[in-house]
Amino acid sequence: MKRLLDVAERGYRLLLTVMAIILFLVVGASVFTRYCLNSSLGWADELSRFIFIWISFLGAAYAYAYDEHLGLDFIVERIRPAKLQTLVRLFGDISIGAVLLVITIYGWTVADSATNLSPALYLPMKWIYMIVPATGALMVVLNVVKIFGRLSALFRPDLPAEGTGGNG
Repeated sequence: MKRLLDVAERGYRLLLTVMAIILFLVVGASVFTRYCLNSSLGWADELSRFIFIWISFLGAAYAYAYDEHLGLDFIVERIRPAKLQTLVRLFGDISIGAVLLVITIYGWTVADSATNLSPALYLPMKWIYMIVPATGALMVVLNVVKIFGRLSALFRPDLPAEGTGGNG
């Protein structure tokens, strides 16, 4: 199972890297044609915008998996005893999970109801909007894993009396 997760993570990072390279090339080509050739690529702005949106959402899910989002850990790490600290983190994870569920459900509703095409590329906007419920669902799964980890830590008898900090 660990090997499968490692392969999935490498594939995810590769996807983000390839998308960033494509974004760089598209924006570079657009700048070159606009300022050097006095002609613009009509589709480049739209494609770069869509790729940027997808990279942002996929990157947010990746950052969430590794607790890299901005947080108030310096406050939570000062809470003693460790069980109370874990309870506070559990409450935070449950709250985040509720928000993620709302984002996923309503993101699906919006994406599923989209019937228009993008103006330059003629892509169905449904596929552009689908990144919201897709990454929302991924983050919900990650959130559930975090909640179960917190619950197991909470009921573990060897949890130290003083907090040790960290998100994981």
